[in-house]
Amino acid sequence: MNLGRVANINVFRKIRQLESLAKPGSLLVRSNLAQFPRFTSSFANLNRCAIPNVNSYAKCRILSKLPSQSAIGVIQTRAVSAHGDHVRLWVVERLVSISLLTLIPLALVTEYKLCDVLMAVAVIMHTHWGLEAIILDYARPIVVGPIVPKVAFFTLYLLSAATLAGLLVLVYNGPGISKVIKQGWAIGKERSKEK
Repeated sequence: MNLGRVANINVFRKIRQLESLAKPGSLLVRSNLAQFPRFTSSFANLNRCAIPNVNSYAKCRILSKLPSQSAIGVIQTRAVSAHGDHVRLWVVERLVSISLLTLIPLALVTEYKLCDVLMAVAVIMHTHWGLEAIILDYARPIVVGPIVPKVAFFTLYLLSAATLAGLLVLVYNGPGISKVIKQGWAIGKERSKEK
């Protein structure tokens, strides 16, 4: 059995269902243009009716014509960018990721405090956004309820803040991140030299 054919048939059925909504005799076709704002789609106005004084049965008939799994549903967006510009956030995420390619080697070579601080902030931001995406994907309120995502996000913010604070303490009160990394690499070398 060819799955491509079955998928195409189902797609065509859904397209036909959507086309039947826009036919001249359909309830979604506007009879009076003054009833709706000019630039809204008919799908946004499903709770309103194009014909005044139509009972709820007609509204149910409109909704029953829609396919059960349609692309009209709301897609959950990133919690950080719920009210912001998604493109700008995506660009910032990519810039932070690219900056790590230079910050990590620079901090390891120079062992300068400013480079350690910049590396710590960039690593925490990158990790925080990655874990946030995981929480949004796997702890959806529809699946796990409304409380689990809130607890997961609170825990993520708490862990990110604590990790950043710990790294900054290591930079300003300790040897620094790059020196600790180099000391960790030197542990195996010391043991091999003793033999």
